Formats: sequence, structure tokens, C-alpha cells
Amino acid sequence: MFIPNVSWQCHEEYRTTVKNMMKTLSRNAKYRTRDYEQEMLKLLNLNLDSVGRFVSAFYSPFGRPAIHQAQILRSMILFALLFDRTDAHTSLTAWVRDVLPKSITLTVLIGCPSFDELPPLGSYYDFMNRFWNGDRSRYARIFPLPAGKNGKKPKKSIAPDGKLMEEEEKTATRPLVEKLLADIPISKNPEGALQDIFFLSAVLPSIQSGLLDTDSFTLSGDGTPLISHSCPAGHHMKTAADPAEYEAFRHYPDPDAYWEWDSSKKTWYFGYNLYMLCCRNRKLAIDLPLSMKLIGTRHHDSINFLYSMDDFTRHCPGISPKNLCLDSAHDNIPTYRLLHEWGINALIDINGRAKSSELYPEDITFDKEGHPYCRNGCRMVPWGNDPVKDAHKYRCPLKCGRLDTCPYESECSPGSYGRTVNIKNHGDLRFHPAIPRDSELFKDIYKDRTGCERVNNRFLNDYRLQHLKIRGIDHFSFWIMVIGICIHLDARAKAASLYKKAAAG
Repeated sequence: MFIPNVSWQCHEEYRTTVKNMMKTLSRNAKYRTRDYEQEMLKLLNLNLDSVGRFVSAFYSPFGRPAIHQAQILRSMILFALLFDRTDAHTSLTAWVRDVLPKSITLTVLIGCPSFDELPPLGSYYDFMNRFWNGDRSRYARIFPLPAGKNGKKPKKSIAPDGKLMEEEEKTATRPLVEKLLADIPISKNPEGALQDIFFLSAVLPSIQSGLLDTDSFTLSGDGTPLISHSCPAGHHMKTAADPAEYEAFRHYPDPDAYWEWDSSKKTWYFGYNLYMLCCRNRKLAIDLPLSMKLIGTRHHDSINFLYSMDDFTRHCPGISPKNLCLDSAHDNIPTYRLLHEWGINALIDINGRAKSSELYPEDITFDKEGHPYCRNGCRMVPWGNDPVKDAHKYRCPLKCGRLDTCPYESECSPGSYGRTVNIKNHGDLRFHPAIPRDSELFKDIYKDRTGCERVNNRFLNDYRLQHLKIRGIDHFSFWIMVIGICIHLDARAKAASLYKKAAAG
């Protein structure tokens, strides 16, 4: 497939090259191997024609057309599929310089019929950098940044459950939700081109294969820590002529990374937050990532979710989930309102530490079942239904005889009846979602949220994202896109195998 400024190997040409070359190699015992049979089937199922038409806009229309771009992308995907199965392990440099030139089988699998056509290492990095729509000058070794930019590990109080003891910003999500409802982008989205490539090469083919029902599916969201193995303190600028500049400025290998708290491991880490939106095919037991966003700024997961949903709606056209499962970190009124306006059923755990609602006092908290707790931290007493207010009434436990004393008795309510809280039966999206929390349907659908954790594990451990020798949010985002493609290829291969067994049985 020839595009005016890119010489892109079309899928039919690739399949012909692989099949013809593999027949030739199979006659020679030296090259006969079944080690890469599964990877060959996955790559033969990877049609990059739509990607070729999309990426042509990122190349100059003048001069010699860029060559071997499809082979470079296919090589990176094969490299990820074979992490730790070759001598390259997780080193792209070793893959290009040491592994490919010694294996004609791998060379053919990326679409090159001979060693002479292998792209050089510099072309790989040019390909990675080309689709990042952001400022890349900050990654240069001569780019100075203030010394102490990252500082030390923050000093914050940690709760017994391993989470930070800090007051979350109660109104942080509201202005973002207002913009989303007005169809105004809320993030700069420098990785937008990578998300488009991922949609064209992975998500759309999976939809066409029947792995995702776009009319009725459940979306789940969750964030996970991604560690950057660069030095947080940076390095002295050896090129600085002025001694003062030498002390005041430094070069940071990963200037976008920051200190953040990992509540699961109960430790600080230096890196990013990788937020994912995933879905699960229950029939085939397959978990698929639909959108991945690497957050380079310290934000709460409730904010990261809104940024991810903004990207999802922009780069996954025609896909609208029926349900959306989130953990208690996303329990805030603006998020409920956003999903309600978009016609999506919100399945979110109650966060007892969060503000109850815009309708209730700030000193009243709630458990996961939506039961109110008083200022003293005691469970309030159910006191029937108020037909006039159309609400469930809860009374002060002290006035109901459940407590002997209370330090807030005079401040809370001096009356003999005690303080009351009325939970509206209708109109509160948090306590009365479209699917009731105590229903079996809610519990059944909410099980799909664990798919996010399994996808996170595939990224970080199965595909060794945590061990790649890369720096910078731009290169991390590129490899996240590549690994996402690999996970979809694995899913389609598993589905094909299950369909084949079903047909045979």
C-alpha cells in the first residue's frame, strides 16, 4: 500500500511475504522451528492498513517517502510478545542490534524478507517520537530544570488502612464535569494519536470479531502505580558554564514523574499513575483494555477517571457503555451526575470518608450500605419512613437510648428528640442509583470491576512494563499502546481457539 509520503506494507503483502518465506525456510532444518508459531498467527491476524492511512498525516509530503514504518510497528509488537523469551529480554536496543539480525524467522515475521531490509535503531525512536503531540524539549540533556524539583518523599499521615489521611478536595470534580457536559475537552491529550492507533489496530478489530458488544457492555475503571526507575534528584548539568547555574539547575531523565503513595503496598513510589478503562467478555473469560492514560501529575483517582473518560469519548467513537463500575475513590456527586446525564448506570461503592452529599451536613458520614453515622462515629438509629418528606428517617443514638453519653450532645442537638437525618427515597443519585446497591443485579454486574485488576497485572507483570528500560511519559505511553495491542491479539487468539474447539466438539 503506497501512501504519497509513507511506503506502508499492506496486510495482504505482509501475509504473502510471511507464507512464502516460511515455506522456503521450513525446507531447511536449520530454520525449522515452532517456537514462534503462536506469534505468527497473531501477527497474521493484525491488519495495520487503517493505521497506515492514519499515520501518513504525521509525515512530510515532500522528499523521499518513509519506508519500513509498518515493519517497525510490527517489530515492536513482536518484541513485546516475546519479552524475556529472547536474549534481548526487555531491551529494544538488543532486540534491534543483536536478536533480529541473527534470526531470519523473526525478520520475516516483522515483514522483512531479508536482513538487508531491517530498519536501524534510530528509525524505531523516530517512530516513537513522531506521534507525541507535546513538548519534547524537556527530555533533552541540555534542558535545565530547577534543582530539587521533585523534592523528598512527602510527609503525610497514613491511615491504618494504608490510605492517606488527607482532606480530599470536595469540589475538584465539579468544574471538570461541567466542562464534559458542555462537550469541552478537559485535558491536553498529547497521546491522542497513540490512542487513535490503538483503537484502529486493537479495539475496532476486537469489536468486529464479536469480543465486545457495543450496544450493551460494562465498563470498569481503575488506576495503578507505574514506577519510573530514573533518579528523582536528577543530575548536574555538566555543560553549565556558570557555577551558579551548575548548582541551581539539573537534568532530569524523567521530568514528568512525581512522588505518589501506593496504598496497596503502603509505600511511596516515584513514577506515574496508569488509569485504565476495561471491559470483560464473560462468555469467553476475556478482559480487554479500551483506553489507557498515563497521568503525569498528582491527582486523585476521581480526577484521573474524568480525564480518561474524556479521552475515551474522543478516541473510541460509537462505543457507549451501559454500566460503569468504579471503586469508592470515585464516590462523588458530580461523577454520578455525569454518568446520569450520559445515560450510563453508575455502580460505585460508597466511600465512608467522603462528604455524604450536597443534600446532607458535612459531619454526617455513611457506610458502604448508605447507613448514616453521627458526628461521634456511631451508627444512627432507623426510625421509619417519613411520608411527607418521602424519606427514611434516622435518629440520634443517644436520644434513642443506644448510648449512655456523647461528647457532642449539647453541640449536636439540644432538643429532647435529638438530631435526625432524612435520606430521600428519590432524587439522590448517590443513595438511589438506577441499580440499587443491595440488589443481586448490582452485585453480579460489579464483579466485572476485577477485570481492571487483571488487565493491570498483564501490563505490569506479564508484559513487563515495569521493567522496560525507558524514561519519559512519551515513551511509556507508546509502550502502553503496544502492550494494549498485544493483549487484544492474545484475546482474539484465545477466542479463535475456543470457537475452533466448540466447532470440533
